[in-house]
Amino acid sequence: MKKMRCLFLVLALGLGLCSQRAQGQTTAETMTFSIICQYVTNTYSTNYSPLVINKFQHVITVLLDSANLAKAMEVDLFGAKWTNWQGASIVYEQNMITGNQGIYLRWAGKQTNVSSFFTNSFSTNGFANMFSQDVASAFNGTNYAVSGTNDLLPLIGGNVSEELDSTNSNFNVSDNLAYLTFSSSNTSFTFFGFSQGALLNTVYDKEGDIAKVNKAMLVGAGTFSLNVTTNFLLVTTTNAAPPIKYVGLAHGTIYLAIPYHLDIEPPEGP
Repeated sequence: MKKMRCLFLVLALGLGLCSQRAQGQTTAETMTFSIICQYVTNTYSTNYSPLVINKFQHVITVLLDSANLAKAMEVDLFGAKWTNWQGASIVYEQNMITGNQGIYLRWAGKQTNVSSFFTNSFSTNGFANMFSQDVASAFNGTNYAVSGTNDLLPLIGGNVSEELDSTNSNFNVSDNLAYLTFSSSNTSFTFFGFSQGALLNTVYDKEGDIAKVNKAMLVGAGTFSLNVTTNFLLVTTTNAAPPIKYVGLAHGTIYLAIPYHLDIEPPEGP
């Protein structure tokens, strides 16, 4: 009986150590969005003659930042209680053991998975691999003239190279093609562009284990759709009812900040 008790204690201790070892394997990067959306709309003004109305077309610019997109997701998820998450950050998380990745709203020590807002039927896991999961390694869409002939100049991604910093220490940099999609009832956009960043040594668990995590910035352009009948953004016109949605061109940047260790595990984390 004593031997069985000792064996049980050893097994319990081993399982406890394994359980402790399995926790806190996540790195997190706060995402900063700065996206310029441009669309054409009409404003109306009445002349001195009551029967004549002049209509002018204007290019309207809307800035979608991190707070706007966080609110768009909060309104969809929580309805009138979205203010309980007001001020939340959008965070890109990676489980360094399983390789799982996801995007989360994080506020006051709690978080909720919002990865589904960054997918569509054509890109069901497009946020993975720093938004390069569904992008080819080369985009053969650019040509330039050389010696009177048209030679192909593809955009190339998936490269990792070694550079020297000011102290002549080596560090890895990455560049890749990227595709980002965002869909909510308030707004949506698609982005194709280029990502460039540095692979940083990052502590990812309580034991101090280190892995390389990409701190990147995505620059691109695409299209957007903005619903102006919701409380997401206020767009006003004069003497005319606005259409339900505006569409147009979008361009901007998405920045993923310096990665840090996040002591969280599934199902709360990736």
